[in-house]
Amino acid sequence: MASITKRGKKWQYRITYYDFEGKKKQTSKCGFSSRKEAKIAADEVELRLHKYKGIDFSAEKMLFVDYFNEFFETFKKGKRTEANDKHYHLAIKFCKKYFTNLTVQELTREKYQTAINEFGKTHAKTTVQKRHTYIKSCIKHAINEGIIFKDPTYMIEITGAKAAKQETQKYINETDFKRILQYINSLEEKSISHYFILLLATTGLRYSECAGLTWDCVKKDSIIINKTWDSQYTNNFSNTKNYSSNRIITIDRQTRTNLMSLKLLQNNTTKHNLVFCTDGDTPISNNAVNKSLKSACKHLGIQPITCHGLRHTHGSILLYHGLNIKYISRRLGHTDIVTTLQIYSHVLDELEQMESRKVDSIMESLL
Repeated sequence: MASITKRGKKWQYRITYYDFEGKKKQTSKCGFSSRKEAKIAADEVELRLHKYKGIDFSAEKMLFVDYFNEFFETFKKGKRTEANDKHYHLAIKFCKKYFTNLTVQELTREKYQTAINEFGKTHAKTTVQKRHTYIKSCIKHAINEGIIFKDPTYMIEITGAKAAKQETQKYINETDFKRILQYINSLEEKSISHYFILLLATTGLRYSECAGLTWDCVKKDSIIINKTWDSQYTNNFSNTKNYSSNRIITIDRQTRTNLMSLKLLQNNTTKHNLVFCTDGDTPISNNAVNKSLKSACKHLGIQPITCHGLRHTHGSILLYHGLNIKYISRRLGHTDIVTTLQIYSHVLDELEQMESRKVDSIMESLL
């Protein structure tokens, strides 16, 4: 199977195949002016190999690991963030360990579930889910291309041995949430991290979205989320997590006032025009914000919570107050409403019990 990639200003083909002893072979050539030219040249090489050496280039007979790697190189590499590429590399590493000698066609549901079960013995369920998600994207592509007709990832049970954080560690109740906001708002002298915490709490932003916020995206009653700050790899602006993460979020009057107070304190123009800018012309670190948040929680005698915990609490409170889950999903920038339903299942379960009691009361009033 040939993969066509761009190298600088030129195009290259790389053909992967297996000889009669089952040994992996590759041949490649670079220097083509267009993808079409590279594809034509690759087709000619494949035809010669098939005609004179009897090589079968049927994609379903490729090792799944090789097919997955070709899929990543052609369709996913460099298309989003470096973190996204990292997750694909980890998924490919998983496949190299558990599906080493399996062809695309030989990967069955039973073999896939066995691998998931084995991996889950030493990893948290959330980690197993991530591997599954990235492998599934490759499987979906193979099905769409007509290479396979059955989905080996269909109805797979995700398992995990390491205990993930309890839900109570991911969010706090509304009373404690309110105490944190009131405490920080009451401080006569606020640090950048305090303003950062206030915005996270009242908008439900991700840390990277808040860190990447620039003053041109702060409007009278809303903020525009169209980029993030990549503090792990490039230390510069990056794309949002997904298409749905590009959004406009309304802000209340107090939040607007806090942002304007911060702008007056900064009183200077920075290279990146960042809202939460440090002396190094970069955003305040996640660690620094979490440290300030932990300090506030300790002062108030509240269970410690992280930046992400504030986001989780923000969404939970909106649900408890009866806001439409579709709106909440858009506000939080989730890929789809299914993601929101999965994350806030604990809240929805409680609301369902409350609704059941309401139904009982309504029926009793009618009798």
